[in-house]
Amino acid sequence: MTFRLYELDCSATEDAGTDGDEPYLWVLGFKVDADTLDPGLPPKIRVQVYRGAPASPWVVGAGHVKGGNRIAIPPALGTRSFRLRPALVPVAGWFPGLAGVICLLWDQDGMAPRTSEAGHARFDAKFGGALADELNGLLAGAYDASLGTPGPDGPTLAWRLDRLRDPARRGTIVGAITDRLRDRLTGDIKDAVTDAADWDELIDTDDLLGVQAQVYFGDELTGYQDFSLSFTDDEANYRIRGQAGGSLVHSARILATVTHVERRLEQVRIVWARVCWFAARDYLARAFRLRTTTRFVLDTTIGGPPRQVRWYLGDTPLDAGSGSVVVHFEGIAEFASPPADVLAPDYPGGPAPVTYTANGPVLDLHAEAGDGVWFGRVRAVYNFDGDPDLQNVPDAGYERETQTSITGVELSMDRRYHEAMAACKRVTSAIDRRHIAVNLGKLHIDPGDPPADRETVRTRVDADVRALVAAGLEPVTAAVVRP
Repeated sequence: MTFRLYELDCSATEDAGTDGDEPYLWVLGFKVDADTLDPGLPPKIRVQVYRGAPASPWVVGAGHVKGGNRIAIPPALGTRSFRLRPALVPVAGWFPGLAGVICLLWDQDGMAPRTSEAGHARFDAKFGGALADELNGLLAGAYDASLGTPGPDGPTLAWRLDRLRDPARRGTIVGAITDRLRDRLTGDIKDAVTDAADWDELIDTDDLLGVQAQVYFGDELTGYQDFSLSFTDDEANYRIRGQAGGSLVHSARILATVTHVERRLEQVRIVWARVCWFAARDYLARAFRLRTTTRFVLDTTIGGPPRQVRWYLGDTPLDAGSGSVVVHFEGIAEFASPPADVLAPDYPGGPAPVTYTANGPVLDLHAEAGDGVWFGRVRAVYNFDGDPDLQNVPDAGYERETQTSITGVELSMDRRYHEAMAACKRVTSAIDRRHIAVNLGKLHIDPGDPPADRETVRTRVDADVRALVAAGLEPVTAAVVRP
């Protein structure tokens, strides 16, 4: 995660009628994540702070700022970066972590730099503990009035974290906590400044123009977001523009490929039909029983390989090694087009076993008995080094999911039928003009193909029906012939 404060926009200075202000910034990054949550219900929060690289706090060095000026904030002063680790919170589930930045804008008056730095050091030392106290109070219900109306189960821990997802409510809470931190820490800062200052510095101490913070959940920063902070104390009017963003340390996807297809002719039916202006004749509608293997690979695109992977077929967990699961195949009729659909009533679907082999990041599904098509989900739950063990807490992992299908039966027409359709297509303007594809089979798959999803199959069926209408196909009679 990176927070970058890049521009200070001055609309009005605090020292009106003078040469201008001499602004300087105190900037701290902070996080709450798996590294800072201690066990318990609710968990106890600690806050880790990030001071950044050593840098001068002055925005313009020895110069002044006047109304209308826009000044670039030096990167070393305005940038804070750190890593955020999601945490599994009992009862509440996965917590993606909180990342934020807090900024104090000052105008130098009579204090020497060494004196203000004494206050700066005291603020850095006290901020993390003070914020942790407020956040623990938040989890215990101290800010429930600002989070809205609880659900039927009351103001639970899960409800409090969920309400913080609302940017408007989170902004209200951040503002309230920031105000309380300002009140709490102002005394500590003054004590440190008083101890370090010469007597004449205390006559005209530096002015605090405001305290502002910006906070995000970790999963909100997979891209970049712009934000601004306003400082309007003591008649000043400043705005700091910033940007927050991040990138995943680990990222994975599921790749699916049909690796094996074996076709066995199961039955043939004679179909008398007229294609275009050709004379009616017999064509063969064929049904093939398919034996297929579909491979799913959890492919890590960013970062190292996962430590553990657990596969699911729908919501059914698959044990490591080999096994079988019964799934429900849909009848083939919905996914076949004329004239081959004359065979569809023989394949009404129903339950059938699917065997599998699960080996780490690889899952193979084998099917050979389904009377139709199965559509479903394959899920992988996985973790990396340092994450909770999946054997002890099965759902304590990252998740990827893909929609997939298994075809148990393929209906198709013979070569003569496709030759007739091709001849018709060459001279049938409706087919060419409308760019209607003539398919060789709605569910025809070969090794190397991805498994078809439901919408892909429907699109193919619709295209075939349009082609048949344009070609003027006229089924006449049909008779059964079994090999």
